[in-house]
Amino acid sequence: MGAMVALAAAGACASPPAEPADVVRTDSAGVRIVSSGAEDRELPWRFDSVDVLRDSVGEPWLFTSMSPGTVLIDRAGRVYAITQDPSIVRFGLDGRFDRTIGRKGSGPGEYEFPVAISAQGDTLVVRDIARQVLVRFSSSLDPVPDRRLVGALAGAGAIEFRSGGLWFLKQVNADTVRRVELRADTAEGAPLRQVPLTLGRPVRYDCVGFPFAPPFFEPTILWSASGARIVVNEQPSYELWLYEGARAVARVERRLRPRAPTVEDVRARMPEGLVINFLGQRPDCTIPVEEVVAKQGMAPHLPLVEEVQLFSDGTIWTRRAMRTADTVEVDVFGSDGAYVGTASGMALPLARYPNGDLLVPREHEESGGVVFVRVRVRR
Repeated sequence: MGAMVALAAAGACASPPAEPADVVRTDSAGVRIVSSGAEDRELPWRFDSVDVLRDSVGEPWLFTSMSPGTVLIDRAGRVYAITQDPSIVRFGLDGRFDRTIGRKGSGPGEYEFPVAISAQGDTLVVRDIARQVLVRFSSSLDPVPDRRLVGALAGAGAIEFRSGGLWFLKQVNADTVRRVELRADTAEGAPLRQVPLTLGRPVRYDCVGFPFAPPFFEPTILWSASGARIVVNEQPSYELWLYEGARAVARVERRLRPRAPTVEDVRARMPEGLVINFLGQRPDCTIPVEEVVAKQGMAPHLPLVEEVQLFSDGTIWTRRAMRTADTVEVDVFGSDGAYVGTASGMALPLARYPNGDLLVPREHEESGGVVFVRVRVRR
């Protein structure tokens, strides 16, 4: 017993783990700034696969897309996902398919081309880009009236709700100005963040023409919401701004510098070429990478961050720019903003379960599709 007490006392007096020497913490007008060094280190966490999402007979459910915005986990731990059909499917607490939500159409509870799924309190919200509405379902999954994307939300590229408000991303076009803006609540006042866009030039391909085609790797705004907070990245930098509502509270960064892109960088992102999808109205067409680069050009810098995720435990995850078609690097920052490490070869998690498990996309070798794996994190 005395030995146990001694061990407990020793543990209580032990110093917390030393912070890496390359982490610098400062403050600017009430905004915490946490800057971590450029040297990568292996993420010291273990990831154990628990199971994959399955159909009603127990076979792995195969997906074709893996965007975080197309997946949602509710407070009970059920998973909602947009499929290519398109349809909204739900998986129960056991990870098996239990129902389809809504159907194709143009009325309440129906959608033509769903692109994102989120929640407003207990209401399930699906953004239909074809109808320019938010298709909504009650907590019992009964349809409720659509919310039209008008006024400040007209043309919004992405929308996330929080208690008492929302955030939305919008592109602004004028004769001499083109930019993408992230705004809170209304279109009035200054945006939270904004990135100027290139006006572009007319481009004609064999199957389609564009009046204004931007250069490849043109920077934009990446963001992810969790509760009352969002994290925002303005490409091509490695600065992650953390907001509570409309108030900036922290800036998290790695001291990495972007480089100029190459044709091989374009090929790594679309090895089959640029695929133009006509939403079923006519056959898709594919444009060779070399033709895309020759006609549209490339931005001066390759973005350092390709995707960002903020989870309810305060951790921030980023998918770095791929150096080759086979290399994926995910950086993880702790809730204190310090860089924890990099997981190489792991896809960016799509969502977090209430118990801390992660939902991670993984290639299904037998079919060539993608399965969603429930992963337990051991820190």
